[in-house]
Amino acid sequence: MIRNYSTREYREKLYDDLHVRLSNILILMCSIFIASIGLNMNSTAVVIGAMLISPLMTPIAGLGFGLAIFDTRLIEQSLKVLFTQVLVSLLVSALYFWISPLSYASSQLIARTSPTIWDILIAIAGGIAGVIGSRKKEANNIVPGVAIATALMPPICTAGYGLAIGNVRFLFGALYLFLINCVFIMLTNIVGTKIMMKKSALSSFKELNIKMKIGLISLIVLLVLPASYSAVTLTMNEKRKQEIKQFVGKEFANYTVINQVYKSKKNELVLTVVGDPISEEELETIRQKQASYGIESVQLKVNQVNNSQKLDSEMTKEFYETIDKYIDQKLSEKDSQKDLVKENEADKD
Repeated sequence: MIRNYSTREYREKLYDDLHVRLSNILILMCSIFIASIGLNMNSTAVVIGAMLISPLMTPIAGLGFGLAIFDTRLIEQSLKVLFTQVLVSLLVSALYFWISPLSYASSQLIARTSPTIWDILIAIAGGIAGVIGSRKKEANNIVPGVAIATALMPPICTAGYGLAIGNVRFLFGALYLFLINCVFIMLTNIVGTKIMMKKSALSSFKELNIKMKIGLISLIVLLVLPASYSAVTLTMNEKRKQEIKQFVGKEFANYTVINQVYKSKKNELVLTVVGDPISEEELETIRQKQASYGIESVQLKVNQVNNSQKLDSEMTKEFYETIDKYIDQKLSEKDSQKDLVKENEADKD
């Protein structure tokens, strides 16, 4: 029993699926609306639910397959559906964020504005799985899984957020991530289709003219270079944060650090500490130890707070704000521990 679509059968299936139907548009609008709410409320579960019902994968797969067999009609149909879906998605998400009372950028939104090389690797791996899963005749969870892993919905919603609030960084950063996912899923579909076609009667990837091949290669390079730079920057920043954490934890172990801010643009570390006064000689000794942590270039600034020190009005305000945050954090940690103890006691009863 044949469980996979042949190349010709799969092409006919794509032709049947690639239409701008009202039902598909309504499903897309619902999924975009749900994803926007999830991103706005910082809820991962809601965003995942939206990705499961999203129809965005079909035109991307159709575009890759059309390029692989050089079917211009299928390519045009896929582009038409994809363009319509992207336009509807942007409008719906922008409308939601425009009327939403919550205008702050959640961590879910911020995470979709700086793509890295890892997003490309995810798109490639997801595209390979998608090629295999989409050819199976029986129902499977591969294609929905690819939709979740490659995360096509959140970038579009984030771009809509940027459009709604007029933030160019969010708009173009999210669209860049969406383009990465689309292009590399499409490319894996081209290669996967070529491998799976074998001796098909349909035309092959070799029929792509030289201009189209150059165009695809140029697009890959243009997408990979910024993502690679972003990945290197992200890795260096994370390394720097870990080095600073170790430095502060060890060298200021005898003090209560109530505020710690690293200003990457100025390459400056500002600490607010409570405890015995630190002399300039002691501070200079601490600064000399920065090299052993790999942060010798970081400018260390220490704001000291002790009983004998008189604070100006600006520093007093900043100090009390910092103290309030510190107390709230500690109370929150204690409440969490109490709740955990009560849950354990209830389980024992």
